Amino acid sequence: MPAIAYSSERPKIIFILGGPGVGKGTQCTRLATDFDVVHLSVGDLLRNQESPELASLIKNTMTAGGIVPLEIVMAAIQDAVDGHVRNGQNVFLMDGFPRNLEQLAAFQEQFGDCCTTLFFQGPEDVLLRRVLNRHKTSGRVDDNEITFRKRIQGYYDQTMPVIDKLREQGQVIEIDCTGDLDEGYDTVKQAFIEAVSR
Repeated sequence: MPAIAYSSERPKIIFILGGPGVGKGTQCTRLATDFDVVHLSVGDLLRNQESPELASLIKNTMTAGGIVPLEIVMAAIQDAVDGHVRNGQNVFLMDGFPRNLEQLAAFQEQFGDCCTTLFFQGPEDVLLRRVLNRHKTSGRVDDNEITFRKRIQGYYDQTMPVIDKLREQGQVIEIDCTGDLDEGYDTVKQAFIEAVSR
């Protein structure tokens, strides 16, 4: 599939939001491959920090189901976006960010109004099953039921208000991700194309 047509000088950032296990990473990987856009998993950016002190702080925070300090998150995002823009890539899938209203405000202050949101939805029992299955191959320390329960509660308490705020701003495209991820990909692709054109 050809690269997506987007001709603005400013980066186009598409937030990919939804609960843990809803398929954000899987679908972002597919979209990035099919449309030659950048998949930025903020969680992966943080997990792959090279500084030993930061890596330890981030790992402990994520294992506890907490949120990494905002200044660390924003610096990691800015570095990643700047690097890709210098290489001529300006469409980004921002996987799992922003997680709370403070992150949304900081992002909008730093980057301006350059985003649309794909909101992936699915029932909690489906999400838990996916997380537990993912743990078998991912090796992620946060892929277990205890951490899932903390993360899903954090999602309800912290991220749903972000989605509500973005919805009020007319920046949300909702996608039902209850079924098989392969079967739902066509819907995700169409939503992505719509998001880029906004």
